[in-house]
Amino acid sequence: MSTSSLDAIFNPRSVAVAGVSTRGDYRQLGGNSYLHAIINGGFKGKLYPVNPKGGEVQGLTVYPSVRDIPGDVDFVISAIPASGALQLIKDCAAKGVKAIHFFTSGFSELGKPEGIELERQVLAVAREHGIRVVGPNCMGVYCPASGLSFLADMSTEAGKTGMICQSGGNAMYVAREAARRGVRFSKVVSYGNASDVNESDLMEYMADDPDTELIMAYIEGVKDGERFKKALQHAATRKPVLVLKVGVTESGARAAASHTGSLAGVDKVWDGLLSQVNAVRVDTLEEWIDMAVTFTFFPEPPGRNVALLGLGGGATVLAGDEATKEGLVIPGLPDELRESTAGLLGSEAGTIIDNPMDLSAEAWTVGYYPILKVFSEYEGIDLTIVHFSVGLIARPPELHREIWDKLIDDVTRAHSDFGKPVVVVIQMMTLPVHYDWMVEAREKCYRSGIAVYNSIRHAARSGNRLLRYQAKKRERAGG
Repeated sequence: MSTSSLDAIFNPRSVAVAGVSTRGDYRQLGGNSYLHAIINGGFKGKLYPVNPKGGEVQGLTVYPSVRDIPGDVDFVISAIPASGALQLIKDCAAKGVKAIHFFTSGFSELGKPEGIELERQVLAVAREHGIRVVGPNCMGVYCPASGLSFLADMSTEAGKTGMICQSGGNAMYVAREAARRGVRFSKVVSYGNASDVNESDLMEYMADDPDTELIMAYIEGVKDGERFKKALQHAATRKPVLVLKVGVTESGARAAASHTGSLAGVDKVWDGLLSQVNAVRVDTLEEWIDMAVTFTFFPEPPGRNVALLGLGGGATVLAGDEATKEGLVIPGLPDELRESTAGLLGSEAGTIIDNPMDLSAEAWTVGYYPILKVFSEYEGIDLTIVHFSVGLIARPPELHREIWDKLIDDVTRAHSDFGKPVVVVIQMMTLPVHYDWMVEAREKCYRSGIAVYNSIRHAARSGNRLLRYQAKKRERAGG
């Protein structure tokens, strides 16, 4: 089928939610939570709750079945038990529904003959009537522009990142955590068992989607290896693709098979494929989020020479080791630059005036702005990583906000004024007040277009991957 058949999934004019209860709690995953999430998402189309008992919920009429809905229905979200799925798909066929998402589990992922047969029968009816099926056994669709969501607390602000994720739990975590670091999504799809809509369909759709500039893909297994290879190759020539391939060990492959019924594939084959098409491979959810942050906010530095600016001598030494191990270069500073930096300080006591640089107590009085100005004017530095070791200051917690706010404001101002790439690392929180500050500071940074990471290692690894990706892209273009 053409990928245009997925338009009803992302941009439906009307949605029915089957499995809603007039007495249900929207805080528990199920029909009521989907209804609540779509209302909160600002969906502008027609919304129809469905339950055999009828009634009213959240001010909406509840219809006994999809067939009883008076208007057209483009998309159905099913949160009913698997035993009712076959009748539901028949009702959808009679109604002329274009697509359905089965949140419910109890199909082929169980590995039992009855679950496999049920999924086969549902799919047969769907294909006969041209209905696209998302799932079963998945969270479904989050599309801020159209108002669709699978959680009520998701951002309603649309962005340029598309996510393809076989796992529902990981889709929820990453969509939430990436949003808290400034990434905004065009479309997110948790597709579970991939009985119909699969990774190749979604990769092809995202590749051609004008609203998507970056693709994130979490893959447990593929239905058609050759088709997926072509889809991935096509996508990677058009936009960056970040791939987290899981199920690469024996135990992981077993888990993938029992989770979504997927065959995981050989790790070396995946390594070769992703390298061949210049997709960026990551190994963990945290790295996946890091790279989404990187491609969203991290301007490509002209080289690998990095200045490390931080607080705390020991933390600064560790930062230098970690950045170097991840492939960045931490050059020593020339005497004239060290002298000009030292001239900004009231005292050099307890400071390290080199690279990495630790200003210690002088940071609060001098601030980071003049230091970042010096770095921006030195051609031997391509990028500055500003390292906030929150919690290492020998001052009362109530003074932290005043100190750290000044320094963060210095960084955002320098980023705006000087143009040379700057990223921020915030780590080592030790008290709740530190964590609260970190959340607010992170938002200040991403609102200013600055990438924020949780460790020097993560920042350096992300920067290194970005540089490798861009170098290979230029090489392929013949530049």
